[in-house]
Amino acid sequence: MEIELAKKNILAFMYAERLKSALIITGQLLDVLGDLKEGERAGGLKMFNSFIRGVTSEMRLAANVMDDLNWDGLSGQLNLMEGYARLGQMEAARKELSHTLSSVTTLSGRAMTYLKEADLL
Repeated sequence: MEIELAKKNILAFMYAERLKSALIITGQLLDVLGDLKEGERAGGLKMFNSFIRGVTSEMRLAANVMDDLNWDGLSGQLNLMEGYARLGQMEAARKELSHTLSSVTTLSGRAMTYLKEADLL
C-alpha cells in the first residue's frame, strides 16, 4: 500500500509541475492577447484557444489518472478563464487563471510534502 501511495504522489507531483509550467505560459499569452490591436485579435484568440485546448486536455488526463476529486475541477476553471479572455474581460481572465494556478500549486505542494517525508525527493 505504501508503494501505491508513493506512486500516486510521484504522478501528482509530475502532473502538477507540468500544468504549472503550462499555466505560466498561459499567463504570458494572456498578457500578449490583451495588448493586441483589433485587427490582430481574431488570430491571437485562435492561437490562444488552441493552446488552452491542449492544456485542458492535459488537465483532464491528469484528473483521469489521479482519480481524485481535487483534480476534477481544474479544466472547468481553465475553460472559464478562456471564456473571459474571449469576451475581452482580461482582468477576470487573469483572476481565474491565478485561481487555477493556485489550485495546481496546492496539489503539487501536497505531493512534494509526501515525497520529502518519504525521502523520495
